[in-house]
Amino acid sequence: MGDKIYYSTPEDQLKKLISQNLTIYDQDHALTGLRLFGYSNLIKSYRDPYILKSDDSIMYRDGVSFEQISSLYFFDKALRNTVMASMQDLEEHIKEIAANVIAQSFGVDPSSYLQYRNYQNKRKRKERFSLNGILHTMNEALTTDKEPIHHYMEKYGIVPPWILFKSIYFSTIINYIDQFKMPQKKLMVSYLYNSEKLGLSEEALCKLMMDTLFICMDYRNMSAHGGRIYNYTSSNILRSHEIFGEDEPVPIRGLSKLLFVLSLFEYKNPYSRLSRTLDVELNRHCKIFPQDITYLGQILNVNITQEDRVWISENSNKFHSLQHCSGLENPKRISLKDAQQAGYIPCKRCCNTDKFKN
Repeated sequence: MGDKIYYSTPEDQLKKLISQNLTIYDQDHALTGLRLFGYSNLIKSYRDPYILKSDDSIMYRDGVSFEQISSLYFFDKALRNTVMASMQDLEEHIKEIAANVIAQSFGVDPSSYLQYRNYQNKRKRKERFSLNGILHTMNEALTTDKEPIHHYMEKYGIVPPWILFKSIYFSTIINYIDQFKMPQKKLMVSYLYNSEKLGLSEEALCKLMMDTLFICMDYRNMSAHGGRIYNYTSSNILRSHEIFGEDEPVPIRGLSKLLFVLSLFEYKNPYSRLSRTLDVELNRHCKIFPQDITYLGQILNVNITQEDRVWISENSNKFHSLQHCSGLENPKRISLKDAQQAGYIPCKRCCNTDKFKN
């Protein structure tokens, strides 16, 4: 029998944290956080880097604060939300490419493009991801009364792949692509990658595509279920040596691996969005808690350099420390150094300290 679980109020939780040597600078703010997000989400899931364990008890390291742990929580939450948005963006792109490949290869009638003989029959651990399972799922989707599938079936008597795939889960689409024969996989990678720029063969690109998609599926599932992202490592491998050769330095773990494989696609939006959020959030958290730089740098496999960041707009030659200063429209965040080199000058209202001057 393990320890019993008891309900405790936010006030009880706060007392417990204080008894465990956690510094709390603003108790009202801490109580609000516990009420809004919960002890398990806000503290328990993010306390590990900050605690010392002894038998069945824990104590927080000297100097660690509630604000530091909650900042890590918000750092990870921003990453999680961005991973989800990036994966949804990628999903739409991949489905469209797969639909084009299937339509080019087998036509637009499901009675033709869903023929068993068009695909491999790779063995899968889960029946729903077997070729039979996938084709059954897609044929079942054809009978739905949901739009736009129902409209196409009623009006044209067929549902083209670019319409059908919209209603199919990303995990099913990825395993479906894995069942493509080599001519269709090679056609897929011709749309997804610039082989000349990457210097990779079609066979290597096919391996890269499948490894990337399975890694992306892991991160999508983790983010969809509210899992911790910043220190998550996909169980799916990237076959670096087979794809890039023995001497190619490739990130092998964590979020840096996801960023790396996303950066190789011709479609850069998912990579750019996630990279931008990571950069902004790292700068925010590490500026307040520089003691976390080493830990996060190791976990994320990145070199963290702190820099001041400012906001600029196409309609002004000034940079701002505040996003909404002077009614900024569609502001863009860049480093202070880049803004100064581009000829922007400091806003007298919000950038009146010495650090903003050349």
